Amino acid sequence: MALMLNAVREISRADSSMKAGKWLKKEFEGVELSGKTLGIIGFGRIGAAVAKRSAAFDMSVLGYDPMVPADEIVKRGGNPVSMDDLLKQSDFITMHLPLSDETKGLINAGAFAKMKKGVYLICAARGGVIDETALLEALNSGKVAGAALDVFVTEPPGMTDLVTHPKLVCTPHLGAQTVEAQQRASKDIADEVLAALNGLSLRWKVA
Repeated sequence: MALMLNAVREISRADSSMKAGKWLKKEFEGVELSGKTLGIIGFGRIGAAVAKRSAAFDMSVLGYDPMVPADEIVKRGGNPVSMDDLLKQSDFITMHLPLSDETKGLINAGAFAKMKKGVYLICAARGGVIDETALLEALNSGKVAGAALDVFVTEPPGMTDLVTHPKLVCTPHLGAQTVEAQQRASKDIADEVLAALNGLSLRWKVA
């Protein structure tokens, strides 16, 4: 939600301009979230949490997740739709899914072509689910009005044309960088080690 609000209200650019001694009020006209349609790709625990919070902004929520039954998406606050319908109908699109063979490059040039002109795209999932070259082209053409990324194909990504684009808000993979999240992660690690030492089943087993 923070990335979405930042992108749509130009907060980072406005802050930078103020620190440079400028007063560019008319240049930073944004749009409101109220009454807009939010498309959530990946309607698991995090996607559902975003849906819950978006309700406070009076947004309509579309959800796509082939791993979550339609009735469960409804219970979590979304209207289940196909991927194509989500791309075509959403004013904002946010992604909350893992990187896999199926999701790599999921948002590519073809996906951007189906989106509304002026859409906003947010991704704090995994680098690689968005084709970064296609995103840059969509930003340059105005198809995407603004984007916010917390993850990249290569991290750190360096000073690329995408990172330095004025319509992109970017952060260095900060999704879990809170005091509370780090405390939970530390406890989870300790619990897993104890479970392994005691021959118990592991909650976060990888393979």
